[in-house]
Amino acid sequence: MKNRFYLLLMFLATSVLFFSCNNNNDPEEEQEPAVTYIVNYGSYSGAKSTITAYNSETDAVSTDYYKTANSVDMVSNVQYAYNYNGKIYFMGNNTDQVFWVDGVTFKQTENGITTDIVKPRACAGSGNYLYVSCWGGNIWNDETLSYIAKINLTTKAVEKKIALPGGPEGVVVVNNKLYAALNYKDSVAVLNLNNDAISYIATPAVTSYFVKDKSNNLYVSLVSTYSDFSDKEGIGYINTSTDKLEATYNLGGVSTSYVNMMAPNTDFSSLYVMTSAYDAEWNLSGAVAVFDVASKSFKTQKFVEGISGLN
Repeated sequence: MKNRFYLLLMFLATSVLFFSCNNNNDPEEEQEPAVTYIVNYGSYSGAKSTITAYNSETDAVSTDYYKTANSVDMVSNVQYAYNYNGKIYFMGNNTDQVFWVDGVTFKQTENGITTDIVKPRACAGSGNYLYVSCWGGNIWNDETLSYIAKINLTTKAVEKKIALPGGPEGVVVVNNKLYAALNYKDSVAVLNLNNDAISYIATPAVTSYFVKDKSNNLYVSLVSTYSDFSDKEGIGYINTSTDKLEATYNLGGVSTSYVNMMAPNTDFSSLYVMTSAYDAEWNLSGAVAVFDVASKSFKTQKFVEGISGLN
């Protein structure tokens, strides 16, 4: 059974989606997923996360899906979910941990990793390793606390902590390099996985998440935050061969926080980019804008708009 997960941008705050796919023996023929799993974040200081499963073929909805599979509740608030090599990895905070379930049964049969995992944000896999961006503490007071945790998936332990100041958020691996969006520094960090050397790509705003295109180049979200204002909100395009920011495309109100998400359509002709921001009167509004990849421009008409608290 194959498993994938995607972000569905239309869901309101505190939901992340990923899908369980039907068996497909023909790699050229994509099948629509039958089951959508929704991660409900919960409240940082209150209720923990739950999983909702929606079957698009039967219209059936199953709440507390994790509890149904494991007979216990989750004990963390899930910040991010990642499907890799047959397992679904969850970045949990309060309690801080990385834990995982079987991608088919959804059962958790091992304890999560809590040592050297402080405020995990996102992750990316490469070979036998999982690289987790960690804020390391109160990053808003001390930007030097953050790091990348290198988890050995055989020993199920953090093998190394790689210091990375600036609050790494979204991460992606391309050509044996880990690209990390930084939420407290106007840069994208590039970590060479061969020797842990770090270089930086300057950006006109802090960054949040990546989308990798068919040529293994990257779109990155450019975000204006309360602590690091910028009038260059939108998305940027990074050439991973040269590690240069080749272009930026402005889109006002992309986000005023670190939660900005974007996702491509199936043939990568469009990118769907979430906007969610407060106006001068502190009214929160949100929409999903459409970026046309061929023309390198945002379409006038939004995919969906008039949504408050989009996350």
